[in-house]
Amino acid sequence: MKIFHLCSKVFVSGILLSSSPVLFAENQFDRTPEQITSHCSGYLADFDKSIDGLVSDKSEATYQSVFVPFDDRMTEFVDELLLDYLMQNAHTDEAVRKASTDCALKGFASLNALNANRELYDRMSLVKTKMLPTDQAYTAAYWKEQFEASGIGRDEATREKIKALNDEISEIGNTFSQNINQAVNSMKVDPARLAGLPEDYLSSHPVDEDGLVTITTAYSDTTPISKYAHDAQLRKDVSKMSRNRAVEENQPVLKKLLTKRFELAQLLGHDNFAVTNMLGTMVKKPSKVVEFTSRLSSAIKEPVAKEKAQLFKQLKAIDGDATELRSWDASYLANIVREKEYKLDAKLVREYFDYDKVRDGILRLSEDLFGLEIKPSTADRWHASVEAYEVYEDKRLIGRFFLDSHPRDGKFTHAAQFGLHLGKQGETLPEAALLMNFPKGLMEHGQVETFLHEYGHLLHFIFAGQNEIGYSRFQSESDFGEAPSTMLEEWVWDYETLRQFATNSEGEVIPKSLVEKMNKARYFGQALGVAGQLTYTALSFDLYNQNPEGLDLDEFEKDVFSRYSPYGYDEGTHMHASFGHLSGYGAKYYTYQWSNSIAEELLSRFKKEGLRNKKTAADYRNMVLAKTGTKPAAELVRDFLGRDFSVEAYAKKLSNGG
Repeated sequence: MKIFHLCSKVFVSGILLSSSPVLFAENQFDRTPEQITSHCSGYLADFDKSIDGLVSDKSEATYQSVFVPFDDRMTEFVDELLLDYLMQNAHTDEAVRKASTDCALKGFASLNALNANRELYDRMSLVKTKMLPTDQAYTAAYWKEQFEASGIGRDEATREKIKALNDEISEIGNTFSQNINQAVNSMKVDPARLAGLPEDYLSSHPVDEDGLVTITTAYSDTTPISKYAHDAQLRKDVSKMSRNRAVEENQPVLKKLLTKRFELAQLLGHDNFAVTNMLGTMVKKPSKVVEFTSRLSSAIKEPVAKEKAQLFKQLKAIDGDATELRSWDASYLANIVREKEYKLDAKLVREYFDYDKVRDGILRLSEDLFGLEIKPSTADRWHASVEAYEVYEDKRLIGRFFLDSHPRDGKFTHAAQFGLHLGKQGETLPEAALLMNFPKGLMEHGQVETFLHEYGHLLHFIFAGQNEIGYSRFQSESDFGEAPSTMLEEWVWDYETLRQFATNSEGEVIPKSLVEKMNKARYFGQALGVAGQLTYTALSFDLYNQNPEGLDLDEFEKDVFSRYSPYGYDEGTHMHASFGHLSGYGAKYYTYQWSNSIAEELLSRFKKEGLRNKKTAADYRNMVLAKTGTKPAAELVRDFLGRDFSVEAYAKKLSNGG
């Protein structure tokens, strides 16, 4: 059952309040492991008791008597659970992370138990939905579909097996993810090998007592090296170090995860887990994924060949003996091509993107577009570097969020939105967090784009947390969630937006001519980037679109990269071990490209009416973001566009090289 979107970047939870919205729980992060464990036992028991009470209710089964209290109980429970889920990924104390992890796993087991609750399904099925408002009818249909997709029609013994497998899968997936978080590898290098790196990078990586510099697998370390380091061997070494994270720990874990998910699919009567995983998505079935990715592969065929030829030409100019283009050379060579052919100096660009200014600019953008006021908050936090903010609209508090933006030991190593409290109109206020790993000073423009993408998830969450159905944010198709945040990336290419916050150390505004160069160079490398994404899509999809018995993960990865990657397979690497999406997204990594195609359509109206058109932004908020999980995603897009969306606009853009 897709009760809880572990695959989503939007994680949410909260507190059920009484008659009107109030501020949030005090000291929610200041808990000992013992307090976490004790509190966990209490809220787990309360949830189970509340579901039993709902099932045993003998009153007439109506939406108000069944789905409203069920949504209340789900909201209360997920509120508690996801505080623990966030803390297992962000708290500085290892013992707190361990206690939170143990509690979160028990919470997921309670959610999985709903899969087998035939009495709850039967009571929900008694509710007449014909005359219900759209959002209520959608909610009732959503839950009916989730139960049926989870095998509720099977006999009790089979349902219990399904529950046990789901519990085991939750635990295995959690282990896979935590192994990645803990596998921050490092290497020591001679500082002379850092030639080409920006001055601020060098100053933030001082030599140690042995005269060496430590490089870790944190993005703030590896991204600049891949882009600027003249030392090809260093680029290769750092790339391989990153791709081999957690390999010893996670290879057996991934094999077990694949096996258990296949067993689950078989119990549900499906050929493989890819079939199971597509239930509750917009594409609905694996064949649609194959059709979609084949369309994109065809669209990028010629642009990929042209871009590879340009990169290889540059490589030969550097090394006349070079015979092939490798993945660790791509970013470095692309940067040189942009400098030569588009006159774009990436080091100059980054001078205008200091983290503090970027953060403030992104907050200001959301204020301007959506009529918000965002104020710093004095709320408790889990680390001194975490920043807290409150969101107001017409002087009314509508949510709170936290920015945990820089690398730290034991912390989630990618970039995503997690959450703390669901929002429910008149009862709860949404509260969420972004966990990211950016440098504390100057940022690459691509990192600015990532920041805005994740912040787009946060806005989506806050706006969706204002309606009467607390759980609505999780009721949307799981492959729609990336589309709204992907669309928002466009604004970091807009001069009118950038000039409001992009200034250098002298306070000089980024020149319009520089932004024009950025846009001219923007699509060089796009086709190769999409080819890379389609490679990861194949890795994700093909792993689960089969029986994993006897599968050799190393050989499988080698085959996928040899067939799909424009650079081929990097000998001796095991990327699958640190590819966290294989747990969360499962077979659905295609979601990113699928969302790109939807985002291209959503953006078409903004491009026509103006990126900073407040009426367009209000329609987008009210028709798409705020209504997520109250009707099918395709209808949300249709409401905003006035027509159905198509993937063809995105495919055409790719075939034209942007």
